[in-house]
Amino acid sequence: MVKNQTIWRQINPQLNSHPNKSLIYFLARQTCIEPILMHGLFEQGINTEERVWSFLYPSINDLHNPFLLNDMKKSVFRIIQAMKRNETILIFGDYDLDGISSSTLMHQCLKYFGANVSFRLPLRHEGYGISPKAIEEISNLGVSLIITVDNGSSAHEAMRMAKEKGIDVIVTDHHEILGEFPNCYAFINPKRFDNTYPYTNLSGAGVAFKLVQALFQATSNLSWEKHFHDYIEMATLGTIADLMPLEGENRVICSLGLCKMNNDPSQVLKKLFGLLNLSYVDSTKIGFQIAPIFNSVGRIDDPNKATKLLTNTDTSEEELKELIAINRKRQSLTTEQYQQAEQDILKNGWDNEKIIVVHGEFHNGIIGIIAARVAENFHKPTIVISQSGTGSARTVQGSNFSIINPIKQCSQYLKKYGGHQGAAGLSIDLEKIDLFRKAVQLAIMNDSEIKPMIQYTNQFDLMKFPVELFKDLVALEPFGIGNPKPIFHCPPTQQLSNFELFGNNKEHVKLTINKKKLLAFSKGHHFKKQWTTLEFLYTPNCWKEKNFLINDLRIF
Repeated sequence: MVKNQTIWRQINPQLNSHPNKSLIYFLARQTCIEPILMHGLFEQGINTEERVWSFLYPSINDLHNPFLLNDMKKSVFRIIQAMKRNETILIFGDYDLDGISSSTLMHQCLKYFGANVSFRLPLRHEGYGISPKAIEEISNLGVSLIITVDNGSSAHEAMRMAKEKGIDVIVTDHHEILGEFPNCYAFINPKRFDNTYPYTNLSGAGVAFKLVQALFQATSNLSWEKHFHDYIEMATLGTIADLMPLEGENRVICSLGLCKMNNDPSQVLKKLFGLLNLSYVDSTKIGFQIAPIFNSVGRIDDPNKATKLLTNTDTSEEELKELIAINRKRQSLTTEQYQQAEQDILKNGWDNEKIIVVHGEFHNGIIGIIAARVAENFHKPTIVISQSGTGSARTVQGSNFSIINPIKQCSQYLKKYGGHQGAAGLSIDLEKIDLFRKAVQLAIMNDSEIKPMIQYTNQFDLMKFPVELFKDLVALEPFGIGNPKPIFHCPPTQQLSNFELFGNNKEHVKLTINKKKLLAFSKGHHFKKQWTTLEFLYTPNCWKEKNFLINDLRIF
């Protein structure tokens, strides 16, 4: 058998032996959902008729009152005051899609109300978040009110300078608060320790969306129910792209947003979908086809370009093609630089260490992607450091290993660092890299071997998979963290009809098993060996193409 380091674990009991089998079948009949999918919902706690209907058919009435967010009323008052006085307002965003979509929907809203408003997103080399330097430049533009979106919770120096310049700042953010609250005019963040809002996992775009909702609800002659469609798409893009849990209010936002995109998309998104040949949009299409286009602009170009195109109702196809071309350039650069990283790792024997630390002439905008790819392929936590001393770290997907812990233990070698269990960033002087590499190995010396784990719903032979189940999967959208697509275990099979390697380095595979089409990304190396039997975990992929994704496999 080909060696496989990934542990497979079944998380649900088999349906036929489930103690609540009768209730699951009842709920399935009531809602016309296949029992095997209802079984998965039941295990997620969606176990009553009321909860199932609410899950399947969320509505605008399920959105929480935005004024439950701390400082929301104060923020709305200040924005309305600024608009009445014709003050110059600036929206300060971030360079990823969450920041781009937050900036877009906030700008659209204030423009609709007639505000004198502009936006600014930092370039990647300027670093994350609003800075004292940015405040200095903004003050020269006559700005009296700044609204941050998707950043600002830890921008203490920038807030102090803004006060010195007489500029009010409303911070809207969703990131963890690592210290004191920013000393600003108003601070809207559902992660506040004194939070009064019922849902804490909004994206940056989700928080901006709530501010827009509050502005409309504060204006008695305008109907929020009529206008929310103009902002729901951007909130959806930011939420899915930023990998937020797709349950609770996030599920409501994204369900409504996907409905809008598939039935009456905004003109700019309609043109983009046409260029990408997308006849149907779901969370997977956003995550793997749409989000990378906008994120690429922030990685290797200017995110203000993307925001400008999204806020412009007359955006042309040629302008959108430019964004797509930037993404292709980013893809090519990523492939080229990943290959270099892999060569360096193997040449220097870094693959034998518990944490892989690789440095070289990598583009700062893609070191996170390279780190994630190395971690996936080598099954080890990885830190990639560019020639500027900027580093990005990723843990092994499916493992409980926290990458931030060893980095924190070795902070004496770093200029700065930050992050969480799955991902982290750092800055280091190049001459300290070797010392840092040795130190992080020692920091996890006593840790057990890191092995990824994939949890699957239950065993379900691909040969018996009913085509009708694809339609039911559409009703369960959007999928993501908190509502994962079901993963099934297909027992060993010898019915492979054919397979085809594809990709620049033949790293991906297309398979046919009993007329069923499957895709296996980054698993081409398995098929360069002699084998007779295949065992795998799989996920239903596209309901239109009725194909599947192989999550992991074992070959004999």
